[in-house]
Amino acid sequence: MQKIGTLGKKVKPASITFKTSPKIKDILEGLAKEGFRSLSSEIEMIVIKYLEDQGIDWREEPEKKTKK
Repeated sequence: MQKIGTLGKKVKPASITFKTSPKIKDILEGLAKEGFRSLSSEIEMIVIKYLEDQGIDWREEPEKKTKK
């Protein structure tokens, strides 16, 4: 699934793999189910909220046009 960047351009998502306890996985899956989201989308939303709470701009930077 491709996401739309801040300029409306499609951005190919990057993959991250991590290990966690079965209990945390169960909690995340429950949250995802409640929100009608995939586990991946739920984790992304949690990370985005954390970044925003920390004042970190997580959005894609606009591409700079190069002069020819």
